[in-house]
Amino acid sequence: MPEPIINENKIEMIEKIDIKNDTDLNLQINKIAETINAINKESARIGDFDLIKKENGELKAALAVNAADIIALKALKEIRFALKRSEEKMYNIGKFLYACRHNNLEVIRDMKGHIQLNKNSIEDWKANKDWNINAAPNLGTALRGDSSTGSILVPDEIAAEILRVPDDPSAMMNQVRSVNMGVRKITFPGKLAGTTWTWVTNEVTAKTESNPTFNDVDLEAETAASWIAFTEEFQEDALVDIGSYFIELFRESWQTEFDKQCLNSDASPFTGVLDDSGVNLLTLGAGKTSFVDVTFDDMVALVAKLTTQSKRNGAKFIMHVTIVDIFKGIKDDNGRFLWQEPAGLQPATIMGTEYITSDAMPDITDSAISTAFIAYGNPKYILHGSRKGLEFKFYDQTSDNLVYDRLFLRARTRQAFVTSIPGAWAVMKTPSA
Repeated sequence: MPEPIINENKIEMIEKIDIKNDTDLNLQINKIAETINAINKESARIGDFDLIKKENGELKAALAVNAADIIALKALKEIRFALKRSEEKMYNIGKFLYACRHNNLEVIRDMKGHIQLNKNSIEDWKANKDWNINAAPNLGTALRGDSSTGSILVPDEIAAEILRVPDDPSAMMNQVRSVNMGVRKITFPGKLAGTTWTWVTNEVTAKTESNPTFNDVDLEAETAASWIAFTEEFQEDALVDIGSYFIELFRESWQTEFDKQCLNSDASPFTGVLDDSGVNLLTLGAGKTSFVDVTFDDMVALVAKLTTQSKRNGAKFIMHVTIVDIFKGIKDDNGRFLWQEPAGLQPATIMGTEYITSDAMPDITDSAISTAFIAYGNPKYILHGSRKGLEFKFYDQTSDNLVYDRLFLRARTRQAFVTSIPGAWAVMKTPSA
């Protein structure tokens, strides 16, 4: 930037301003405006001076409005211009005047300016009172951005963000056994009965034939889909990225649906653990028709439904987070809480057993008779198959688009769910009465 041409005498004139009365003030107002104009013409635009230059006329008019308040300009002669370069002096003078013009008390104080307490005294200056450089009689009814005046002309700004509570991620996706499906249906052989041994006594006992038997578990993919319609104008005028937002919603809702099909679906189209007729069912005692009626003994009985260690290996409780809240207040016979806080790398447990919380499970508001609400088992005994992952397609060349400017976003997937070993699960349910 070229070195500005500065008239040192004009700057010194401003530094030596001495206002003793209103007459002096009016004279100095004109001198200040003339001096600033001269400096602006002779110098490069530095710092805030481009703003000062634009407002010289307004500054002069505003200063004349209320001379008593504007006597704060007396502080100009008290500004410390102990700077090495003349352009820095010019910058600070402009900065101070601009602060006066815009009521920036913080800048005025930082530059050692003062604020007048008593308008009738030119010596009574305090730093703890406000003043208004643009003070004027309150004439007329100003148009404002409210309901009584000109609000219809003041547009509301729409933030480029949609406020929401995101759906919780799936609790089961990383817990169940998942397989990729190259075909629509996969049949898994399963053990129905195993083998037994015969002890040969005195080497004459006949050995007994022991053939295993099998059953099968079918994993058959079904299609789930959803779509959204919107107009081209809606897409063009929206401040947010509508496409990304819709896809994010589809992904979140699929995670919720995934847990529902694993746990709480009643043949729509798959049957979850809670409704599988092959699980070990524990029905609470008569009168325990509410979820809050569950006790320590009930939890012990639920675990006991899995009668072998192999069935209990990897088993976890699965319930809604509001049901966990119930267990935080239940104690065993020795006064110890069933729910234990996490410690180090050890997660929180119920009766020393890890638990999973899922929003697909019934919550406390679902409490009713004949309602299953807690499952106990190894999540790997839920089998999930993926024939086609989440697929998103955008349609913009349809008859609806031609006639009505409509666009379409479709989400689609092909998945399968089955409780592969129902006998390795135990489910707690309220009684019918």
